[in-house]
Amino acid sequence: MVINHNRKFDLLYEVSTAVIALLLGIVFYWFIRPQGSAAFLSLMPAFPPDQDLSFFGRWLGWLPTFLHVFAFSLLTFVTLGRRHLLPACILWGVINALFELGQALPAGIVLLLPDLFNIRSYFANGVFDLLDLGACVIGAWSAWALLRHRVLANDKGPAAMDREYFSTQR
Repeated sequence: MVINHNRKFDLLYEVSTAVIALLLGIVFYWFIRPQGSAAFLSLMPAFPPDQDLSFFGRWLGWLPTFLHVFAFSLLTFVTLGRRHLLPACILWGVINALFELGQALPAGIVLLLPDLFNIRSYFANGVFDLLDLGACVIGAWSAWALLRHRVLANDKGPAAMDREYFSTQR
């Protein structure tokens, strides 16, 4: 398979954008969330305790959800290819929305769930937030809009991506 120079640049741009988004999410968690609230935080040094950044957590608590959906939509698009742009974005929006809705389950139902990958603890200790649901939708739409714009700009025609998406050839 031969990848032209422009496509190599596009892949680098898309992966770099996704990695930066994930790193921003990690930094947000490191600054705002308590040390034991996420598994990866135990691997990082504690943020200086004399800093009170709870204001940002209150107003930007939806940001990690947005960044997660956005970044993983980009990475899935890069992995699966152009024909899977819309499904990749919808997939990550739905996955994150289901995890958010799981945090609203009553405790009795959460106890019935298998404790695979610590999911029971995630649902029991997480806090449901409508802003996070909105961030799922906006993150998926933002990834779709960015990637669709880039694909259309490269194809030099507004119908080129639709033709490829609906064609049976890869």
